[in-house]
Amino acid sequence: MNCARTFSTERLPLAISLHASGRLRFGRCERTSPDRVEFVFDDPEGKGSDVELEFDRGTLTVVASEIFASQKYLRRQMSAALENRRTEQNGHTRR
Repeated sequence: MNCARTFSTERLPLAISLHASGRLRFGRCERTSPDRVEFVFDDPEGKGSDVELEFDRGTLTVVASEIFASQKYLRRQMSAALENRRTEQNGHTRR
């Protein structure tokens, strides 16, 4: 039985802030539709919703250089998830 807890969001700015702050560990990026992805974070302590509220309130503090690094990383993850979808639709498999 898998008891791992996760926190998911489709909001790229929130995902970037979560990753940059180190508050939650990034797990994976999953396609939710042909043009949308969901960012999934490990959340063993169940604090994802509280951190999301901090983000929405503007009280989640993150170093600017970390924001840019996380944005670059998560955009690559997002592109890979979307590219895999396009490749599968065209009948090709990337290895």
